[in-house]
Amino acid sequence: MDDFDDQIKQTTKNPWYAVRTFNCQELKISDFLKERKKVHFVPMTYVEKEKEGKTRKMLVPVVHNLVFLQKNESRKATLAMLKECNVPFSVLCDKETKHPCEIPDKQMTEFRILCDPDFKDTLYITHEEAEAKPGKNVRIIHGPFAGITGKLHRARGGYYFIKTLAGVGVMMRISRWYCEVAE
Repeated sequence: MDDFDDQIKQTTKNPWYAVRTFNCQELKISDFLKERKKVHFVPMTYVEKEKEGKTRKMLVPVVHNLVFLQKNESRKATLAMLKECNVPFSVLCDKETKHPCEIPDKQMTEFRILCDPDFKDTLYITHEEAEAKPGKNVRIIHGPFAGITGKLHRARGGYYFIKTLAGVGVMMRISRWYCEVAE
């Protein structure tokens, strides 16, 4: 998927914001950000939809109402730019400081890689579901995901790697031999 690969290559060391929209407006905000050439990410997946007797694979948002935006200017300028979109939104904020939470670029890059819609055996779960699953903190040491950290969970005779970010969990099947316990 070219758009996805281009987005990964545009990574810098700038942190990210998680932006919540309302009424399934994430694609409108995404289009607005594309027009302004802002680096952003909407987790997407393929689903099969039937239309006029034909089944087609379509790319749709994994979680409605969620867009990640890379911060490349001041917080005030970023929020002012988002308000120009005329779509209701809120930025995920720290409960104590009330300032927008800044997601480190390394965490966001790992999350974006795991959310590639072309990977098979990927499931999306809520943060609460991910936290409820028992497992050990691990680092992947082999394969295309080497270096990514998360939780290894055993279920249904197999192992699953879980990474959570901003209320979304990505769960993918992996061999336990590809992981080592993280300290």
